[in-house]
Amino acid sequence: MTNAKPFNRNKPNVAPTVSQPSFLSVEGVGDKIRSIVNSSNLSDESLVKFTRQLEYWHTQGRSLSPDEFVDLAERLAAAGSRTSSSEDSDASFQVPKVRYGRTEIQMPIITCGTMCCQVTWFPDNVPLLSYGPKRVLNSPSQRNLVEVIRKCLKMGINHFETARMYGTSELQVVDALCGMIESGEIKRSDIIIQTKVVPSKSGKEFAKNWEASWKHMQRLEYIDLFSFHVVSNEWQADWVLSDDDDMPMAFMKNLNAKGIVRHIGFSTHGPAENIMRLISSNKFDFVNIHAHYFGDYHAEGTPINDGLSHGNSACVQKALELDMGVFLISPYDKGGKLYKPTKTVALSAVGHKLTLISFAFLYCWKKAGNLHFVSWTC
Repeated sequence: MTNAKPFNRNKPNVAPTVSQPSFLSVEGVGDKIRSIVNSSNLSDESLVKFTRQLEYWHTQGRSLSPDEFVDLAERLAAAGSRTSSSEDSDASFQVPKVRYGRTEIQMPIITCGTMCCQVTWFPDNVPLLSYGPKRVLNSPSQRNLVEVIRKCLKMGINHFETARMYGTSELQVVDALCGMIESGEIKRSDIIIQTKVVPSKSGKEFAKNWEASWKHMQRLEYIDLFSFHVVSNEWQADWVLSDDDDMPMAFMKNLNAKGIVRHIGFSTHGPAENIMRLISSNKFDFVNIHAHYFGDYHAEGTPINDGLSHGNSACVQKALELDMGVFLISPYDKGGKLYKPTKTVALSAVGHKLTLISFAFLYCWKKAGNLHFVSWTC
């Protein structure tokens, strides 16, 4: 139910006033921008983004010369046109793939994170709060998710990451993928699925959380990548590093031996010293980690006096040395809210030559240790 007021038939419909972008009134610029737009292949969505970025640089940015402004418009239009034209092209752009460390999986360098692809955060094991699977799977959210996955696969993005903690995401992602498999649209081998379950202080307690996840995931027959989720505190590291038979690692190794789980890793939002301890144990095939130009989302620094250990950089390098897969978490949200940047970030740190999203990608791949891939979800 919404709180929207009913339509008043006694009042005439009045179209909202839409003001013209101010940059179009700039002499020597406006006509050129119009020409660029008219000759491009921008979708409505791309045109909105194109206009917003130009308006930002005109009203908020440092002064750009007319030539610089037109050059910016041409680059934005070209990028937006590529995205629009690929939707109907049989030879659309394919996201490159790389070897994901010791897993030997060929992983796309951009992945589809599904934390926000959900009807609700309410857990499905609390009946009074649960929406119920039928209601969730018949929702507009689910229909949209199927189209998102279809678009991802068309571009070569075949890794989908979810978690038990992500509300109805696990249920929805699995149902969408299984529906496409059952219809013959894709094969199970076409996709890479990752889910995550929070560790517990005993294998018995962890097994309950695992079963709640496996209830959904079993439709896919096996899990390519399993992560102990949010291993951040020292005691959580103790739980997953323990070799005792009644602890979570022994439980997951048993599933690994049975082929139910192909590879075991961990995700973390913890301090660097805890992450280094986990990585150095050499018990994991991959890690989900923060490593961003604008900070690493937790206490700063790794206790290595080499002058290079900014944030998690030393952890990343250690993981790569051990041939672990390295997955970068949330580069656009936890990495500085780059979709809503401060003036200092947008104007001084990056400038108009690159979009902030492009900057974040390039930093990850070229400067932060050649990370294997990054999550597209903020």
